[in-house]
Order: sequence, then structure tokens, then C-alpha cells
Amino acid sequence: MPYARAFNETDTRVTLNQRVRAVRRSEGRLEVELGSDHSAHRTRRVVDAVVVDRGVGANDDLYRALVPMSLNGGEVDHAALIAGRPQPVTGGGFQLFRIGDAVAGRNIHAAVYDALRLCHTL
Repeated sequence: MPYARAFNETDTRVTLNQRVRAVRRSEGRLEVELGSDHSAHRTRRVVDAVVVDRGVGANDDLYRALVPMSLNGGEVDHAALIAGRPQPVTGGGFQLFRIGDAVAGRNIHAAVYDALRLCHTL
């Protein structure tokens, strides 16, 4: 992977499973306090830069707005899903299912897979 090569060539240190607890200026550099949610242990490092990956969140505003108007209240019949049966349909109107980025920040493949699992019987 290109970024792994760049990290190695620039002696970049990647730290996983840690949270940045504090950042302070220290003699023209940055002093970072790192810790975990799993223990009280803390470490400090003096660094040139800090890059924080905060991940991504769900974008479910439209889903939440449509839930009250949907026949199924936005709910999945999990027994039907696991058994590979279609989702039950009750009355006229529309069914609503949350997939892809409405569930969590993910890639297009996750959204297509979610849709395939729900719609393969159509």
C-alpha cells in the first residue's frame, strides 16, 4: 500500500487503540498525552504533528424523516432476513430500510451488500 511505504520512508509512527487526551506546546513542538478507554495508563510523546482519525458517522437524517411515514417503521424483520425470505409487506405505501451510510460511515460495497440482502427476492 502506498501510504504504508510513505510511513516507513518518513519514519511515521502510527498508534492504534489510543485516544489523544491532551496536546500542549512544548519548546516549539507538541507534547501529546495518549491513553486508552481500557486502562488508566497514560503515555506522553513529543512530536512534530498530530493527525487524528475520528472516523465517520451515519448520515441518517433522511431515514429518520421518513420513518413515521413508512409501513414498517423503518424496521427489518430479522427472522425473514436470516432465512432469506422477503420482508413482509402490509398494505399500500412504502417500506423503509436503513442501509449503507445511513447505518454507519462505510463504503459503497457495504451499501450494495445491504441492499442485496434485503432485495434479492424481488
